[in-house]
Amino acid sequence: MASLSKSLFLLFLVTLLTTALFTVTDAAKPKPKPKKMVNIVLVHGALADGSSWSRIIPHLQAAGHYVLAVQQPLTSLEDDIAKVKVALGTIKSGPIVLVGHSFGGFVISQAAYGNANVSSLVFVTAFAPDQGESVAELGKNYKPLPSNQQFVSDGAGRITLPQDLFLKYFAPDVDKKEAMIMAAAQGPFDAARFGYVSGPAAWRDRPSYCIVAEKDQIIQPEMEAWFAERMNAKKTVKLPASHAVLFSHPKEVADLILEAAKAAK
Repeated sequence: MASLSKSLFLLFLVTLLTTALFTVTDAAKPKPKPKKMVNIVLVHGALADGSSWSRIIPHLQAAGHYVLAVQQPLTSLEDDIAKVKVALGTIKSGPIVLVGHSFGGFVISQAAYGNANVSSLVFVTAFAPDQGESVAELGKNYKPLPSNQQFVSDGAGRITLPQDLFLKYFAPDVDKKEAMIMAAAQGPFDAARFGYVSGPAAWRDRPSYCIVAEKDQIIQPEMEAWFAERMNAKKTVKLPASHAVLFSHPKEVADLILEAAKAAK
């Protein structure tokens, strides 16, 4: 009887040690990488910074992609484009999906031109001029928005929206406390970018995706829809959102970016 109990104890001990060994071994194994990891570079617009992607980034990272949000100086479009080109140069392998919001759309189209690593572009309520065009000239084709007359200068050649009007025009569908933080942290930008003339546009020679904010009060929704139609976007998503669609509809924005990433080559 004692011999049997000893045998059972030894069997239990061996089983316990074996289970522990496999558990440790499994834990030590590297987690499988996603079948297709893509580099996603996010480019903010004027009156903003890289944190404007804070609700989008977790969705993209959860899908297993490398994500980089560029911090632009907003001193000029030339400076912003140069900054994004530097960021693109830090990525040494794999396709890149380049995403731009607002004036960031102008930036990504210029920064990606001639860069074979950029697989596709995503325009989120964004400008997308063609070569020889400026935002100021394109705007003449559309009814002016009330917000266009509300920008104020900081005295050094850069402009912002008064904070109360930022809430009214830029982020009316965002939680008020969060919108107030955005208004306080808005990035002053140069007024000269409205007249900046586009060089060759990258959307001409690679797949593009678009989001149109149907309640946008910063860029005319009709202009956004026209950009999407002209570039023959692979997919256009229309949302009942303000210009701050990155905050009010983050999942829908992330889903379109992930669709572009899935198709990236």
